[in-house]
Amino acid sequence: LALSRASRPEERTEGSFLLQARFEPSVLRRLPLEERPGVRFAPEVAMFCFPHGVRLVNASVAAANAIPKVTSFVLTASDKSRMYGACIVWYEPLPDGVVQACVDEVMPECDGVERAAERALAGELHAPEAICLLSSAPIFEALNSCCRQLFRMRLSGGDPASTEYMLTEASLRPLLTTPLPDYGGRVDVPLGNVSIHVVIPPANELPHTMAGRDFLLLFECLDVSSVIVLWALLLAEQKVLLQARQTHVLTMAAESLCALLFPFSWQHVYIPILPASLLDILQAPVPFLIGIDEEVLGMAEQGGLVPDDVVQVDLDASSIVCDPDVARAIRLPQKQYHKLYKALAPFCRASGRQSQDTEGGAEGGDGGSVRGSS
Repeated sequence: LALSRASRPEERTEGSFLLQARFEPSVLRRLPLEERPGVRFAPEVAMFCFPHGVRLVNASVAAANAIPKVTSFVLTASDKSRMYGACIVWYEPLPDGVVQACVDEVMPECDGVERAAERALAGELHAPEAICLLSSAPIFEALNSCCRQLFRMRLSGGDPASTEYMLTEASLRPLLTTPLPDYGGRVDVPLGNVSIHVVIPPANELPHTMAGRDFLLLFECLDVSSVIVLWALLLAEQKVLLQARQTHVLTMAAESLCALLFPFSWQHVYIPILPASLLDILQAPVPFLIGIDEEVLGMAEQGGLVPDDVVQVDLDASSIVCDPDVARAIRLPQKQYHKLYKALAPFCRASGRQSQDTEGGAEGGDGGSVRGSS
């Protein structure tokens, strides 16, 4: 369990420093407090909870975003093992002392008068805070439900200054110690006044995924031709960049694509949500499957960090753009292509003319082919 909030500025901009400066998130507290055998706690979890970094907001912006947001992500270690996470993010008012410390850190070269003016201009400030859950299994539905319940438990804890306000290890012991069921099993985890259902599908069930109903998000975003094209591009070990406004859609789409590769598995770079601080990885000369949201994509395009050989998949617009040479190299056997098309069509969004004709559609004919746009 990690609680994250802004700690120190990453960059400084002109204008109202406090409202425009970007801060690096950090882990405030974790449970359990000690490392588990064979499981290393990843402090970088904070930047996946806040992939854009952290910015302070005024009271009106915080009120407009009063409903907490739940999202999910995947951490990949150097040994290719994965940790699956979910977090719930909301805005918390900052005490005056913390705001003043932010002013001092963002404006170190300014005198007391300028700092006081900035403090008065900023008014009441709020910072994003998060509760995050990590698991060695991709049980996203259960993780999301747990995050929402933990937030409710936090709200019912009373005065934020009291010790009862904090989520304690004792109150979360069932969540932290209940083992996952075997394949095809189910377990109920007591959490506060509710029980969270954790279901593991049978090992022989295909597609092999624990994403639950969110597995279908990929098919709701893309038409059947685009899904087959994308699947073929991954089998050919291309560089694939998923784009969407909602980060949860990126994670679920990436997980669904990995499941569709069965009996193969994706062995290359895998980052369903790319934090802004890791943008340089788009320049890596290796295959990857990476997800990027609208704001971070803007940073990447502004910095010229998206190479020409990257396949760009816009999940919101249902389009695929890739290098023409890459498109021509993707050919699928005619019979198998049509069989796969027929099986997937009931689950996919209706085909759009643009995605079929100009941006990476697949066709049967003399074996399936992919057309690219440069």
